[in-house]
Amino acid sequence: MTVSIFRRPMILPSALLLCAAIATARAQTVPDFSGTWQQDKDRCQPRRGGDVTLLVDLQEPQLTVETNIARNGHPFRHAAQKYITNGTVSVSTGADGDEFHTSVVRDGSRLVFTIEEHEDGRILLSTETWSLIENGATLQRIRELGSGEKQMLIYRRENAPPR
Repeated sequence: MTVSIFRRPMILPSALLLCAAIATARAQTVPDFSGTWQQDKDRCQPRRGGDVTLLVDLQEPQLTVETNIARNGHPFRHAAQKYITNGTVSVSTGADGDEFHTSVVRDGSRLVFTIEEHEDGRILLSTETWSLIENGATLQRIRELGSGEKQMLIYRRENAPPR
């Protein structure tokens, strides 16, 4: 098969356009979860009480999540977890004192957490999927417990950290 000399110059620009389109699509599917997030307890299923704030810093592959919990009649609780978003298991202590063995991976525009919680001699398995919705103004966390129960936790973006 012969290629006309007049068609050959079109191959390079077409290839460059395809590469640019792929790069643009990839950039759109990798949202930044970094920022301060305030739990919207009225939109959570089941509804939540108290105030929960997340401070998230994502600098691939490093992910740090600080959780601050204030509930009436209970002491203030704080926890900081560090993850690597390549599936490496990290071990941390939660705000409730339980030990967590967690791996995190990207799934397109989402973060997927596989969690093994060590609580009072029991091991509780769950997964959690983080997605940004409402044009990035809202963090949605879908938690699926080993019992089959599903929970939806909703957080409003308070601000994004300066980069």
